[in-house]
Amino acid sequence: MGQVRFGNVIVVPGHDGGRFPFCNSLLIDDGTRVIVDPGAGQEPLTRIREQAAIDVVFNTHFHFDHIIWNYLFDRSRVYLNDIEAGCYRDRGEIPLRLGMAEFYGEPWTGGWLERIARPDTPQSLYTPENRHEWWLSTARLGGTYRWGDVMDFGSTKMEIIGTPGHSAGFCCLYFPAEKVVYTGDIDITPFGPWYFGADGDIDLFIESARKIARLDADVYVTGHEAGIVGGEEFRRRLGMFLETIDRRDERILGALSEPRTYDDLCSMGLIYGRKFLVDDWLRAWDALAVKKHLQRLIARGAVTCRDGVFLLIHSPTDC
Repeated sequence: MGQVRFGNVIVVPGHDGGRFPFCNSLLIDDGTRVIVDPGAGQEPLTRIREQAAIDVVFNTHFHFDHIIWNYLFDRSRVYLNDIEAGCYRDRGEIPLRLGMAEFYGEPWTGGWLERIARPDTPQSLYTPENRHEWWLSTARLGGTYRWGDVMDFGSTKMEIIGTPGHSAGFCCLYFPAEKVVYTGDIDITPFGPWYFGADGDIDLFIESARKIARLDADVYVTGHEAGIVGGEEFRRRLGMFLETIDRRDERILGALSEPRTYDDLCSMGLIYGRKFLVDDWLRAWDALAVKKHLQRLIARGAVTCRDGVFLLIHSPTDC
């Protein structure tokens, strides 16, 4: 798919179909020229930079695939939401929000900062955990924005819709005149919603997804894979996307057909699959996702924990 224009809002498709660690980006070609979430790929973004100056780099949140090529736009003002802006002032906040400090402890955080500071660090097998772009693209912060702000770039107005759940500061972008929404990581992919970081939240994710589905929009642009989707199609596929959460619940309940400890459950690869647990990020996120789902199932009265062992609740007396 090539670039597609809606007024002055141009969709820049990501490399490899916008699959992680790439994403679909936006170019706002107006009096103020803006690149939103520069994760489409180095080549298309370099071409954009060479065509005309980019005034603003706008990040919907701090995750790698949405900020990876911030550094290409070294003369632009980089904007991040005020909730997560600390990630660009102190990179040590990044592994805190991603859940790595929670899972591995503080020493891991220091080691990670040393690894991303070097361009020659050996890379992880499945994820961009140690990529040097982490260091390059979090080096500057030109300004912050808040949910509810309306940014005016000339003839284009962009409303910032607060949509926490994926991360604490995550937002979607609504262009009311064009009736276009950039959904970022509310992306209707087959994998399903991602809320696995320390600042992710299942219930908030669901609430945020339903919130953007109610916007007066004809076109939804996802950050990954699907790309440009009509409003009716997006709303239909959003239901299937959110159903993945229930299927993850069911997978954990199935694993609890016999009592298991948290470590037992974490060793099973219930979210990503066992073979991917060799990767530091995926091992931590698998475990943190299991933890969030266990809390959800306990709150619903489906699971209990006794002496560190999780069990299904089969009757009220088991509570």
